[in-house]
Amino acid sequence: MDARAEQADLTHDVDAPRAARRFVSSVLTPWQVSAEVVERAQLLASELVSNAFMYGHGPIRIMIERIGAAGAFRVEVCNTGHGHPSVRHPAADEVSGRGLQIVEELSGAWGSVTNNGETSVWFEMPADASV
Repeated sequence: MDARAEQADLTHDVDAPRAARRFVSSVLTPWQVSAEVVERAQLLASELVSNAFMYGHGPIRIMIERIGAAGAFRVEVCNTGHGHPSVRHPAADEVSGRGLQIVEELSGAWGSVTNNGETSVWFEMPADASV
């Protein structure tokens, strides 16, 4: 039986989103998550890690946990930093600010918690491509 949860600590640098994508694939592929969902989860995880890099400081922790019996999973990204992530609605000519819109659109659910100087942002997805 595979582990129900895996985590990795990423360095706070520009390579963190790439490392997050590799980590997501290395965890979800053995869990027999469909390739389409692995790709979607990689995109969403890299968006959250990019935000952690831009707005936080210190190491970035990424955790993936199985939830429920149907193979659904939750990806959570934590970093040191204050603030409450929220979906922005940037103007058409702005080059950034759409990451959480993408997470909201492509995940089954998402949310965030800020507590004791640590911000955690998570999303959940089914193991198949039904979202």
